[in-house]
Amino acid sequence: MGDLAEGNELEVRYMARVQTPHPRYLVSRGDVLLRSRGNATIAWAVPGNLPEPAVAIQPLFIIRPSAPVYDPDFLAWWLNQSDAQMHLRRAAQGQSIQMVSKATLETVPLQLPPLAQQRLIADAAHLAAREAELMHRLAERQHTLRKAQLTAAALTGQTHMKADCK
Repeated sequence: MGDLAEGNELEVRYMARVQTPHPRYLVSRGDVLLRSRGNATIAWAVPGNLPEPAVAIQPLFIIRPSAPVYDPDFLAWWLNQSDAQMHLRRAAQGQSIQMVSKATLETVPLQLPPLAQQRLIADAAHLAAREAELMHRLAERQHTLRKAQLTAAALTGQTHMKADCK
């Protein structure tokens, strides 16, 4: 769970290692992981560049197609959209920790355009997320630059506080 963060790709560099994983929990490209517990039921597509076999354990659902009808990046994107999230939140159970059941997941309304269109949508979503990340970084750097410029401007017209304080 610690390798998954909302709005981020799967982070595989720091995943815990296990010696002999059960084949049932092995994940690979084409799978989609969904966090079934907590405040956020976020989905992630398993990347194709896993450096070694990886496993997913509870509270993650492994969504694995029986036929190639969806693009995993598209399905993860779809499950993270507000309509699907609202559906999952409404049906979640639990007092202190919300939990989505497998039966609830199976009832999420799903629109599946042709695979080629799914891939285009998923690619556009990745590009939009990357653009937002870059714009955020740019805004942070512009803010840092402006603070430095204002500080430099203030220091060039500096007077001594001792002389001004009485």
